[in-house]
Amino acid sequence: MNIWGFFLGLIIGVFPLLLIFKFVKGNFLFIVNPYIKGAVFGVLLWSGINLFLYFEAKHNILGLMRGEEGLSTMVLLTSSLQGFITAGLIAAFISVKLLKNKTGKS
Repeated sequence: MNIWGFFLGLIIGVFPLLLIFKFVKGNFLFIVNPYIKGAVFGVLLWSGINLFLYFEAKHNILGLMRGEEGLSTMVLLTSSLQGFITAGLIAAFISVKLLKNKTGKS
């Protein structure tokens, strides 16, 4: 892992994970704690991106993995797991503390 992979995962992961938290309410399988749920969603997002990169490198669908730039993209995104986990924790914190529904007392 390098610092660029960490920052890339953190930057790429926060906004999609916030959207996931907005649409997935309550339990996810058996997980109730939002912070653990955020870490699991971060790992799932990272796995999905790496699965897409694998098929892209194997079949050259969009041409993203061609040449040295494709290799460096693959190295950065595969070493960004910690960034995605941290992005999941930040998204969980934002959804729990800052975006919770404020019920008005009337």
